[in-house]
Amino acid sequence: MFDWDLRPILAANGYDFPFVHVSKKVQKADYAFVNAETVFTDKSAKDPNQLFWIKSDPRGLQALKNTGFDMLNLGNNHTLDYLRNGLDDTLKYVEQYDFDYIGAGRNAEEAYSSKEIEIKGKKFRFFSFVRFLPDVGWIAQNDRSGIPSGYDLELVKKTIMDQKGDADYTIVYFHWGIEKRNNQADYQYEYVKELQKLGVDLIVGSHPHWLQGFQYYNGMPVAYSLGNFLFPPYVKNKSAQTGLLNVTFKGNQISLNFDPFIISKGQIIPGENEERDYFLQYLQSISIDVEISNKGDIIPK
Repeated sequence: MFDWDLRPILAANGYDFPFVHVSKKVQKADYAFVNAETVFTDKSAKDPNQLFWIKSDPRGLQALKNTGFDMLNLGNNHTLDYLRNGLDDTLKYVEQYDFDYIGAGRNAEEAYSSKEIEIKGKKFRFFSFVRFLPDVGWIAQNDRSGIPSGYDLELVKKTIMDQKGDADYTIVYFHWGIEKRNNQADYQYEYVKELQKLGVDLIVGSHPHWLQGFQYYNGMPVAYSLGNFLFPPYVKNKSAQTGLLNVTFKGNQISLNFDPFIISKGQIIPGENEERDYFLQYLQSISIDVEISNKGDIIPK
């Protein structure tokens, strides 16, 4: 997001400033994905059911493009902060800046649609679901824009099965969990178990605003929460811990690596030496049956 106390930092330093230390690494990836925890609009009417509202200048999209991101997730608990007019603007700008996107749409068909991307001859199919909402009215319907609900596990499973087709790899992004916790809610384990049975290859989540651990459930890697990425300078301690999750697909082998960073004064900066080692040891301590090397490789036990 590019709002709140980030605005004066961006005005003084430019919209690329937050990403100076991560852009080369993002650009190395064959494909890069990020969650947009914001709408891109200048509208002012807000959803009264929300507690906090986030909106960003479209220049933020150019910065994400410059950094090397290819796909945005738009589905989260801020997608309709500025009502459907704000979402309409967001969809317009995201398409204008030529991003692939999942997690929102102008009707239910669009909102629940997965996106297939071909990379080096392999088909990757991306899904998005939201399991934390301020109002059920945010859920897309046939005649209204919105986001894809993740509350109904059977609907999630049906959506995946109806669309995964002949994809080589199926990736599911979830906006889920409980804020400011480093462990999972019970329902998440049930979701992981059921989606692994369907042949999902990778689950990545966010929403808690803290990093959570990793797991390989019957061989399927899960990153329960990637925490914040770019957030205003008030964040500290666990809320300021962030990083890049690198996923490598090679045949049936899917491996994870986590590269730690810290959010500091409106910039994403590398974790250094002892701080980095502590960071990775902490992540291992909250993960499930994995070891994390000092290079950030996440290895199933």
